[in-house]
Amino acid sequence: MRTRTVAALVLLLVAFAGAGAVAFWTLPGGGAALTELWVSDTARDNDFNHHGVGAADGVVVAPVTGLQGQDDLTRRSCSLTRLDAADGSVRWWAGVPPARCFSHALTKPAVADLDGDGEPEVVAGTTENATVAFAASDGRELFRIPTRAYGYAQPVVADVVGDARPEIVASDVSGDVVVAAANGTVRWRGNVSSLVYASPVVTDLDGDGAREVVVAGREETVAYDADGSVLWRRGVGANDAAAATVDGEVRIVVAGNDGVVALDGATGARAWHRSAEGSPSMGALADADDDGAPEAYVGEAGSLLRAFDAADGSEEWRTRLATADGSVTPPAVLADLDGDGEPSLVAVTNGGTVSVLDPETGSERATYQRDVPIWTGATPTNLTATPGEELLVRYGDGRVVALEYGE
Repeated sequence: MRTRTVAALVLLLVAFAGAGAVAFWTLPGGGAALTELWVSDTARDNDFNHHGVGAADGVVVAPVTGLQGQDDLTRRSCSLTRLDAADGSVRWWAGVPPARCFSHALTKPAVADLDGDGEPEVVAGTTENATVAFAASDGRELFRIPTRAYGYAQPVVADVVGDARPEIVASDVSGDVVVAAANGTVRWRGNVSSLVYASPVVTDLDGDGAREVVVAGREETVAYDADGSVLWRRGVGANDAAAATVDGEVRIVVAGNDGVVALDGATGARAWHRSAEGSPSMGALADADDDGAPEAYVGEAGSLLRAFDAADGSEEWRTRLATADGSVTPPAVLADLDGDGEPSLVAVTNGGTVSVLDPETGSERATYQRDVPIWTGATPTNLTATPGEELLVRYGDGRVVALEYGE
């Protein structure tokens, strides 16, 4: 949190337990706070869990990983784990062989109804060099799609080919891209000539009513037509990518070692470029302040968060999220936390803090802290009957914390 606000914060509660030290703050005069609903019993003997939680339709699934070289690794040490949405207890787990167990063993999963039966499935990349689909009800493996290397980015489930049925769009860390039908049958494969950490983007790039696929790698970003043919390749690297409409045209904004770059969706031409410190992250690209133009919310080294106008790249505001420097700043996300239809910005830091911010100004509304590192963005989802979304926060020790925002 910013230095100028630290002295004004009111400490409501500090609790020391096996799950780690916890602190809750609210801003004076505000009345809103982040309240802990539950903490999952999925601890691992490391602080490096950094693949996010997947959630939809009451299904919560977390990739939980041990570290290679630790003694007594079992198949459960690295496992995809479904948590009960009400209390965080473990409902089932699907493990990775100990020889394949390390910090990238499982991607953030996608949760979606693949076959149209009204019941969701879970899709995740694994270090078994496959993207695997599981039944959300009991964790049964349904099928796997072979990949050349292990997956890093969350797969996407979306209708790519325009047949009103979903496809699975996935990548592996080596740059291979695969689009498969909902039963795992491969429709086409592509390749990005660099490491891929960013989740694919599926959108209509050129306004023709058909969807395309954009995959951003560390050295280039590639757009594919629905049949897998390449529309354009640009030498712009990224850790994160997202799409938004700016003045009636689609724009792809990417954030990575090349800074923050906006590309014309139809041609891949650069619209603007802004430098950024370290290895920036971006988890939100939307008109969250209702000014008529989307903003890109970008985290930089040292817990710095900046808002860029997606139209021209101008900086709208910046804020420092914590007094201590961090090696990376995980991506901030947008969430409707009180059910009023207006999004809040949710930012996390390596120091273990979760902050709710005003997306128009960057000012803080409430903060929660647990004395464990956070390396990835929070996941908004509906867990309770209370209006608004709750937050699932993936901590480095393997635990997931569910938070509710309110008075």
